[in-house]
Amino acid sequence: MEITGAMEKIKILLVDDEENILNIFRLVLERSGYTVDIASTAEEALAKVRSTTYQLCLLDLNLPDMHGTELARQIHQIDPGMKKLMVTGDSSSVHVQAALNNGADGFILKPINKAALIRAVEAALTPT
Repeated sequence: MEITGAMEKIKILLVDDEENILNIFRLVLERSGYTVDIASTAEEALAKVRSTTYQLCLLDLNLPDMHGTELARQIHQIDPGMKKLMVTGDSSSVHVQAALNNGADGFILKPINKAALIRAVEAALTPT
């Protein structure tokens, strides 16, 4: 019971321009006890990060108004302690290295199943 209470305090921001991805990820994470907020643009995500404390952000690599690596860099400047996982179908080493250099803590490759999503989130939130 305490574990669920602790998870309810964990806030996750999902950033993706695909509504279906936002809805599926949100549903999976909320059912696992996390508090979830969503943004469909980088601008919206930055506004939310400036006004709310999140423990984790899942960012799409390809957003309509800014590349995900640049968004990761800007989020890192605002809140360096927030974990950031890039979500992408493109695992090219150029994008991986750029995102890691800009503050990302790891990657989630699409498509991803529910169990793998939860494992990735739990791993990102586990103190090292």
